[in-house]
Amino acid sequence: MKENKKIYIVFTILIIIITALSITKEMQNDTFFTIATGNSILNNGYDNLDRLTWHNNLEFYKLRWAFDITIATIYNTFNFTGIYIFIILIACITTVSLFNILIKQKNNIIISFVVAMTSALLLANGWFFTGRAQIISYLLLLWEVHFIERLIDTKQKRYYIILFCISVLIVNFHASVWPMTIILLLPYIAEAIIYKIVKDKNQEKRKFIIEPISLKNLIIAVICIAVGSLISPIGTYVYTYMFKIIGGLSSTFIAELATTNILTSVGMIVGLLIIDVLLLATKTKMKLSDFLLYFGLFFMALLARRNLAFLYLIGMIAIARLISVFFETYDSDNLLEKANKFFSKNTSLVYVTLAVIIVFSNNAITRYKENYINEKKYPVEAVKYIKENLDYKNSKIYNSFNYGSYLEFQGIPAFLDSRSEIFCKEFNDTEILQDWLDTSRGYKNYNDTFEKYNIDYAIVENGEIINTYLSRDAKYEKIYEDDIYSLYSKKM
Repeated sequence: MKENKKIYIVFTILIIIITALSITKEMQNDTFFTIATGNSILNNGYDNLDRLTWHNNLEFYKLRWAFDITIATIYNTFNFTGIYIFIILIACITTVSLFNILIKQKNNIIISFVVAMTSALLLANGWFFTGRAQIISYLLLLWEVHFIERLIDTKQKRYYIILFCISVLIVNFHASVWPMTIILLLPYIAEAIIYKIVKDKNQEKRKFIIEPISLKNLIIAVICIAVGSLISPIGTYVYTYMFKIIGGLSSTFIAELATTNILTSVGMIVGLLIIDVLLLATKTKMKLSDFLLYFGLFFMALLARRNLAFLYLIGMIAIARLISVFFETYDSDNLLEKANKFFSKNTSLVYVTLAVIIVFSNNAITRYKENYINEKKYPVEAVKYIKENLDYKNSKIYNSFNYGSYLEFQGIPAFLDSRSEIFCKEFNDTEILQDWLDTSRGYKNYNDTFEKYNIDYAIVENGEIINTYLSRDAKYEKIYEDDIYSLYSKKM
């Protein structure tokens, strides 16, 4: 590492630059209800009730309560600029952590850099680095995989404590993702079991390297992680949540829970090609746990778009290791080492750094011009009108799913927001989300919905079907309109 110190420092700086300049400033709806929830906890203490909408007695287990408080505190102190800097900081720590993990696994530094940089671009351009609790869980789960492998290699007991702590952090910062802490152990457990069955017979003829792994150590790790999941105010709800969300309306309605079209996912295609070509067309071998880890994450990414982030981050460990083995097998001329020496002993690396900065400077200008709140997505001016002219604290305002969180962020009780699960039968025995969905699509008469919930006002997008009907309904008066949104009041 000493001879690569210069190149390591420059590569680290480049990864930070690429990551930082690729992250959008634009906040999204989860950020808004995160701030609102965090402030609610800070003001009222923790409970398992929804306090952001005007519905009564909706149960809401705050699965991201620690993150909610963190983001709310940052916003209250430094506004959206503070949140943006926080997102950049966590994103840079994540991508630099991946770079360092790959190096610690004895991958070539150039391969480690290219893989980490690719991961950074895929995650940033996919909007995975944003003001949501996921940015914490990405980092923690990446570290978990690293410490699982350290436990396997060293058998040191301190890694049980570390895995326990990671479990505690995830269940408090992003409990809905906690099952991943167990899922990520499965490839290693599978390899441990398979090794006991096949042992070392015919290892030379196999495409997969099956290594001896202590199954006992992995079982203890599972126990430590499971115990860590209970150190949270939500208790065992993390387990019941998993079963409630499966197959419910909320799981079929949210875009990020929709299946991924592999044909539109460049990252998935490239990763699949790398593994297929190197395994099938060369003598390169792959660790069985790496194969199971990558294709387990690949399958999860197919099932739900949000799981792409795990593939683009954690799955990169398997990709980097496979590429490194390929070069170890075929790079008889030591081309990678020659490249290392070339970059470290010449000014070429400086020129490369400057070129990257110049290329990404245009991206930086684009990001700088972005607003934290996109007024085409959120009713900024309409909300100002509501706060200045209506008794909104004591009124029932109908709104769309996509911008309910912005109303809540502004202190206006909403009809519903993007916390979809709490408005469904499987969680609260309510049809709020279904009623909104049917009404917005014209399947259900809006008068029936408004009467059912005693609606006083309705804020709708001008392009919605419901806006056309309301504009012609004598029972409602349009009291505000801009280019995108209209606000209606029920006539007395």
